[in-house]
Amino acid sequence: MFNRLKQIYQNIKELSHSIDKYKNDSIVQSLPTVALVNKAKKLIEKQNYEEAKQTLLSALDISGQDALIYKYLGAIAENEKNFSQAKEYYEKAVELEKNDKDSWLRLGMNSLYSEKLERAIEAFEQANKLSPNNTDIYTGWGMTYMRMKKYQLAKDKFNMAAKISKYNFTAILLSAVMEIRCGEYSIAEDKLNFLTKVAPNESSNYEYAHLKLIQNKYEQAITYANKAIEINKQMMPAYLILGEAYSVQKDYENTQITFIKALKEDLDCAILRFEWGKAYTRLLDFNNAQKEFEESLNLDSNFTEAKIGLALIKAHNNDFYLLDELKEKYTHYAYIQEALGLEYLHQTEYEKAIEMFKKALQTDKNQTFNYYNLAQCYISQNDKYKTREYFDKFLQAHPESEFGLINYAKWLTSVSDYEEAQRKLEKALKINPANIETLNSLFFTQYTLVKNNVCEYNIKEALSLANKAIGMGRFDYTPQKQELENLLKNIQGN
Repeated sequence: MFNRLKQIYQNIKELSHSIDKYKNDSIVQSLPTVALVNKAKKLIEKQNYEEAKQTLLSALDISGQDALIYKYLGAIAENEKNFSQAKEYYEKAVELEKNDKDSWLRLGMNSLYSEKLERAIEAFEQANKLSPNNTDIYTGWGMTYMRMKKYQLAKDKFNMAAKISKYNFTAILLSAVMEIRCGEYSIAEDKLNFLTKVAPNESSNYEYAHLKLIQNKYEQAITYANKAIEINKQMMPAYLILGEAYSVQKDYENTQITFIKALKEDLDCAILRFEWGKAYTRLLDFNNAQKEFEESLNLDSNFTEAKIGLALIKAHNNDFYLLDELKEKYTHYAYIQEALGLEYLHQTEYEKAIEMFKKALQTDKNQTFNYYNLAQCYISQNDKYKTREYFDKFLQAHPESEFGLINYAKWLTSVSDYEEAQRKLEKALKINPANIETLNSLFFTQYTLVKNNVCEYNIKEALSLANKAIGMGRFDYTPQKQELENLLKNIQGN
């Protein structure tokens, strides 16, 4: 206490020795703190924040009733990102000077930054009473409602801010973001199109890319995401849009390139790895998906979404341990719905499996492996029509899926549709000519068709496949090959 009083005395003493400077700094000469406040203000203008803070604290030793002291201390704390402290200073400032609209505005913003959202609303309401039609007040007000997930109210405030000032591009951008949230895509489109032309920055281009992604306009999403990255290579959300857009389009190479670029920009984090895992899942590369989900958890062991992704991958291998931990709380996730479907399929509860696979597709239309899952369910139910329907849907989504073509062909063979099985196997062999299994299966299919409709050309085609398989080191149908050779001799002998 003694030292504190001593400091106050010293401050007053120093003031008395510099009365000429005090008179030059002060506006209201009767207030002993004014010189220090003015000095601090000049220091703040020069960005000499630490000295300004010490000057203001010295002023507080003299008097705690000057609102400007707290106002400028609040500005310094805000500059230092100490928003809770700034809020407390601004609270004191408005307590001492209730009609300072700027202090109310800053109180609102720092309450927002400190997650004191109800207090932020109160502060913006008071600021608006003192200064109606202030674009900054409405912008902060809207940001608070946005944080509260009251998107319609947020949109109204942002629109008002933009109406007050057509140059408030932040308000225009945020109003477009809220309109996207509210499903008003055409209105958001007009605003984002305007912003990317008159005020192009990483944020406007990113949000436009996001809108295009939602609208399934993947090429445009890629264009604007790349523009955002050109402006700011550290714009990680833009890389995530690129990764999703490329993977939905089954562009494996560019998906890989996108995430590798993000790593080179030092953007490695749990979210990036998780989104990479999701991209691999869309591309049906489950091995790499598992690696990325596991790496995501290595970076953040509490990242629930990565656990959910890993639970799905493990469910594909009939490992449902992690699913048991998550299924009660997260059944609204497409990955959990699909994993539950796989568990039901494993338990031969086909109707429940079908329900979950269809639900997963409703939740996320890009989880197209569920078409294959549904085909497997209908095979087990001996429903040929539905089996064909879902195999066709799967191949429509993944026309280059060797796995899908081969398994569709196996089923077609099992129901004696050898002609269609042949077509599927021929496509699979074009994708991977070195697949000895496919080559053997295609030979047997053609052998069966030849037996049903003997033709010299078809026999030669089948024998050609047999010779290729032999040349690759494995052929499973030697008796059938001999039978076709005998048929060919008989035909040529006649």
